[in-house]
Amino acid sequence: MTFRQFAIKNVQRNYKAYLAYFLSCTFSILVFFLFAVNLFHPRVGERFTSGPVYLVMSAGEVAIAVFSFLFILYSVGTFLRTRSHEFGLLTMLGATRKQLNRLISLENLIIGLAAMATGSAVGLFLSKYFLMFASMILEIPELEFYMPVKAMLFTVVGFLVMFLVISRMAPFAVRSKEIIELLKGNRKPKTPPKASVLLSMAGLLLIAAGYTIVVKQMAIPFDLGVIAVLVSAGTYLFYAQLSVFVLRRLSSLPALFFRKTNLVWISDLVYRMKDNARLLFVVTITCTVSFSTMAAFFSIFQSVDEEYAKSYPIPFSYFSYSSDAQRENHLSLITSALEEEGLSYETVSIPFVEMDSGSIQNPAAISAEGYNRLAAVLNREPVQVQSGEAVEVSIWTNKADTRIEFRNRETVVFGGVPLRLVGVVQDNIFPEGSFARLLVISDADFANMTGSALKEGIYYGYFVRDWTEAAAAAENIRAQIEMDFTAFKYRSSPDWYKKDQLTYKLILFVGTFISIVFFIAAGSFIYFRFYTDVQEEKVKYRNLRKIGMTVREVKKITTIQLAILFFIPFLVATLHSVFALQTLQTRMSASLGGSASVVLVFFFAALILYFLLLRSRYLRSVLEG
Repeated sequence: MTFRQFAIKNVQRNYKAYLAYFLSCTFSILVFFLFAVNLFHPRVGERFTSGPVYLVMSAGEVAIAVFSFLFILYSVGTFLRTRSHEFGLLTMLGATRKQLNRLISLENLIIGLAAMATGSAVGLFLSKYFLMFASMILEIPELEFYMPVKAMLFTVVGFLVMFLVISRMAPFAVRSKEIIELLKGNRKPKTPPKASVLLSMAGLLLIAAGYTIVVKQMAIPFDLGVIAVLVSAGTYLFYAQLSVFVLRRLSSLPALFFRKTNLVWISDLVYRMKDNARLLFVVTITCTVSFSTMAAFFSIFQSVDEEYAKSYPIPFSYFSYSSDAQRENHLSLITSALEEEGLSYETVSIPFVEMDSGSIQNPAAISAEGYNRLAAVLNREPVQVQSGEAVEVSIWTNKADTRIEFRNRETVVFGGVPLRLVGVVQDNIFPEGSFARLLVISDADFANMTGSALKEGIYYGYFVRDWTEAAAAAENIRAQIEMDFTAFKYRSSPDWYKKDQLTYKLILFVGTFISIVFFIAAGSFIYFRFYTDVQEEKVKYRNLRKIGMTVREVKKITTIQLAILFFIPFLVATLHSVFALQTLQTRMSASLGGSASVVLVFFFAALILYFLLLRSRYLRSVLEG
């Protein structure tokens, strides 16, 4: 028997042991291939060869590739640790370190090639349905099935290189171990875990400090980074120290510790929490990112219409200066385009004056009467302004970082005239960024605003209630208007709405997909951890049954331990996500509560199902024989 045949026979003989690793590789390849099928589709390339859509898709593919490498690397490391006893026997029988490394590399490559074939085949079968879904997201009708030669080559070459690298890295997991260590495997005696009261309290304080910054909205440099560091460090200490400390305290309570089977699962759980601290930390952080990202993306997509309505209170805006020779032609063009699409609209026009500084964005002023006419169309409160006074109106949407700081009776100068600032309006009435600053002044003061430093103009607004359906009209108008900022400015929300909506749809799609992948990976990490303990747990529970413990009691102990190790990271991640979303909500001035609830319900439903499947498989493994 050749060395290659021995490796193949070894894989065939231990197929149950290799199954988890094989499935994790296959899953990674499947996800990567499906994205590649979409990325290399001819019609996608024709429409999105550049721009944010193609960038998002490419970024998603890169993210999946990086994730796949780390996921497979972790999987192979976990898998090799379960075979330490086998490697020890081979070493005793005369296998050299070089031969052992070659065996590990060859086996890993065999599994990798099998996973590539399986993942590509399954991906090819599912690609039709994936393309149907992608066509809805990208708004490309009928993304027909095609033979994805480029996608297949990209996947095969990429993962072949990946598996070759991992095959070279895999032997390092056992290279430094002596024969006696390999033979003992996970059966080496463990020292009783200890926990520091100081570090346990430090963990709680670090998490509390991060949460406090969020709740109090403290203005500190690099606040997001500081919060992430505090919460991450606190989370690790929570698992490595606090959990062990709490369990040790429970073991010191005789009434609880010696009740029924509590002695067994509490004593064992102390060791498992200490041993798995890093794993639980990684799972918690991964799930936090997954939950928060998906909830944020979902909320952003849902709020696109609302945000555009705020940014463009009046969907079609035309600012005409006195030098605008095409005013009547352009206004007629806008009216005709709206009427051709059967859109109902309301018009409003008001004069404005603008300080001429040679820039596209300059300070401007409108009369109180003009503002109130716009406010009536927008169902806003009117303002009252006396001579010598001014009310400042925001030029941006009402967000925390764009709100105007109001200092009563502050003096502002416009057109050489000093005005007392008596109020502010935080909601913009013009398209955001139309001017550098906007003041509402009295009708009398507005009538007297003259001078060479001022430009006079008239604003024409077309309020379309069904503006989300006005994309065709906006495209028609834009195609016929050649911009000249010295004579006029034209802005419309439907111009960019469809493009941004498509981008947000794609971001939501890619973000959701990657979040789900991360979530599955987090669950897989825990599964791999349990899988590595199966043989040790078999022996332990076999001995417990010999001294009188029933199968029912064994199942109870196992279920309690699995539930704690499985659900605690996700519960902690949920708590972290709530505060992370609060931070995002403050910055986005958007409500994320509804989106977060939907996302968390979805994830926890999947989590419970996954736990039940894992518990069933695990119990079957530890109780067999």
